[in-house]
Amino acid sequence: MQDTPAPQPSPEPLPEPPRGLGPLFFLLLLWLLPAGVAGVLRTALGLPLWPGALAGAALLSALAWKATSGRAPWPTHLPLAALQVLYVIVAMELTWRLLGIPALGGLVTMGGGDAGNHAALRALFVTTAPGTYQGFVLFYAVSHALERLFGLDAFTSFRATFYLVPAVLAVALAAGLEVAVSRLWSTARALLAAQVALLVGTVGVWWFLLLKLLHYHQADGFYAHIFGLVPLVLGWLAYALPRSPWARCLALAAFTVFYRYTYGLNLPDLLFTGGVLVLLEGPRLGARYRRWTWPVGLLLIAAAVYAMSRLLPLAGISGGLLVHSYERALRVQCWTVVGLCVVRFCVPRAEGVERRLLDFTLLFAGVNALAQLAYLGARLPIEYYFLKYGFHAVLLLLLTVLLVASLRVGALFQAQPPRARAWSVGLAVLVAVMLVEVSRGWGRAFRVYEDSYAERIRGTPPFQFMDALEDRGATARIRRVLRDERKRFGGLLGPSWPRVNFSNVALGWVPADGAAGNGHWSVFENGTVREGPGTCVFWEASAADWEAYQRVTQDGYPRLEASVRRLHARPDKVCQEHPAPWAPGGTRTLCHRCD
Repeated sequence: MQDTPAPQPSPEPLPEPPRGLGPLFFLLLLWLLPAGVAGVLRTALGLPLWPGALAGAALLSALAWKATSGRAPWPTHLPLAALQVLYVIVAMELTWRLLGIPALGGLVTMGGGDAGNHAALRALFVTTAPGTYQGFVLFYAVSHALERLFGLDAFTSFRATFYLVPAVLAVALAAGLEVAVSRLWSTARALLAAQVALLVGTVGVWWFLLLKLLHYHQADGFYAHIFGLVPLVLGWLAYALPRSPWARCLALAAFTVFYRYTYGLNLPDLLFTGGVLVLLEGPRLGARYRRWTWPVGLLLIAAAVYAMSRLLPLAGISGGLLVHSYERALRVQCWTVVGLCVVRFCVPRAEGVERRLLDFTLLFAGVNALAQLAYLGARLPIEYYFLKYGFHAVLLLLLTVLLVASLRVGALFQAQPPRARAWSVGLAVLVAVMLVEVSRGWGRAFRVYEDSYAERIRGTPPFQFMDALEDRGATARIRRVLRDERKRFGGLLGPSWPRVNFSNVALGWVPADGAAGNGHWSVFENGTVREGPGTCVFWEASAADWEAYQRVTQDGYPRLEASVRRLHARPDKVCQEHPAPWAPGGTRTLCHRCD
């Protein structure tokens, strides 16, 4: 009779890695879902916003339950959690101190009318035209949600949504770093070291480059373009971090949809990226489904080609845009892609999370660089959309180098054989040097933004490059006059085209076809306001304004000054000064008359 072998003891489960605030940070980011889904469904299906918001809230609840049903999301390592809180606070404190400019209320303008156009398009999206602006509406949906939830006006809702972008980037980087490090090494020392490296790197590049780029794009009114960074960066992490290839493919699909409904300039880059990544994920989905990845991947690549063909007719469209050193920026972008390719093939094969982070960025930024090289090779005009085209790729590359550098620092705090440790040290030094050099290279390429950026950081008048997007004191007085007189708003005239365009929309005058007529350009060009029984009209009349009206006349638009002088000559006008910390004298004059 044979002896029965003694049962072997089951292996002890591996200890759970230390947990910081990463799960809670991801749950916090899920709160963007209701507004995002509402915007997509309104544009795609013409639904009111509330059914989409309910659908988004249901999806949020399901994902939150799925994320928390297996284990509690609460932090188990308090030093890591404290460090992550410090990181987000430092990032946002830098953002507000450098861009917040209290004298101008936190938002500025440098002469473009896009901010007012976006305010008008948002109003049309919410009310009568769900497919306005080619369906690039997620900024409108989120800012409208904030406006309704917190009782904001147009200016403050635009401000909140703009500053939401760097907040999302900071929270996503901290959460993504925790997940990536815990998947790779699972030790508290590695997590803490990587988070410290992320903090140090962010302090270096946040003020030097990232905020400079955000500053200029906000100052020229590119709000939808800026907000496109949110689905791009979240899609990058949502692809790289999950263990399941199914989850990664679903993430690619979902965030491609969100990106399409946010801003379309770089949609071909993301479609191409998604198509190639689906093809790469195919072998991991199993033999039954593998054959379907080829048509899906090729369809996405074909869609990228089609989307790019739709962009080419826009090549000759011009706009008021500062021309940066685009050849230098592209050269730095190409060398960064090459450097990250080297890092990608030097990373050990077992570290799949880091490789996926690199794969997504290399495909997106690589095809973006190739498109720019082809464009320059074809000698097409260097105009508005080409100058904006590299913005998302530059920011994604910068964040990737920052995150990978932090991961490489975390790797140094693992027990490794001498040869592997030497390799890790070399890789960490390579990525750290790359972070410094690409920041310097892009800093020189975008040097044309530095004067206005320095003026914004200084934050005190006189301002040479910047102006107020909205005179908050004048807006408050206009609302008070309309309430006291029980009249309708007939329009505001002033010598600043961006302020006239934005303020008239913010005060309730939405042009019927803002996209075709460039917002309120006819009001600014001709000085036409809506006079008549039951209305009040307003105009800016400080000493500096009269000088500015004369400059507008000299620029070829004399009817604005003539209209304002006609109104100002009326004996029934009322003029009053109000505080304006952004004006050289600290006060401004607003006049009105009512019928």
